[in-house]
Amino acid sequence: MADFTAALQNSFSTLSVRERRLVTAGGLAAVGFIVFMVLFTFGQKADSLRRTIEKKTGTLESVLTLAAGYRDQRSAQEQVERQLAASNVKLISFLEEKAKAAGVELPSISPKPDVTIDGTKIVESGVEITLTDVKLDRLVEFVTALEAGPGIVKVKYLRLEPRPANENLTAWISIATYRLKG
Repeated sequence: MADFTAALQNSFSTLSVRERRLVTAGGLAAVGFIVFMVLFTFGQKADSLRRTIEKKTGTLESVLTLAAGYRDQRSAQEQVERQLAASNVKLISFLEEKAKAAGVELPSISPKPDVTIDGTKIVESGVEITLTDVKLDRLVEFVTALEAGPGIVKVKYLRLEPRPANENLTAWISIATYRLKG
């Protein structure tokens, strides 16, 4: 290496002043170009890494959002499962109790057979009732009391026919309660 350096110095000393300036300028330009390329390449690599990090951070944030949503949904599902497990509503006696409290007469109750909801362990027990000549406020009180009761009781269908002559209604109601099979 020392021989090579000595040969370069010897060759450089034999050049004229003008040639020395040109060789120096060319060397500085070459060094500047090399430094520029190295810095440009590192900059491109750094930008690429930043973009990759931002993309992965975005993906991680979406995973965290989904995980939080999953936890919330799972918690809600567990709460409903606890309600279903605790639900042991005897629907006909429950209806009679709520009707009596609301001042509604139940002239006909037609039980429906228990049905397992497809793909689940949930059993639906239902009845259909017909209420004739009932006041609207008593009907609202009755339906509200049904869905606010213990367990899971839902009004699935409600059809009303007004009787304007005496300000009453005829109502056909389909009511269901749900429990876990077993």
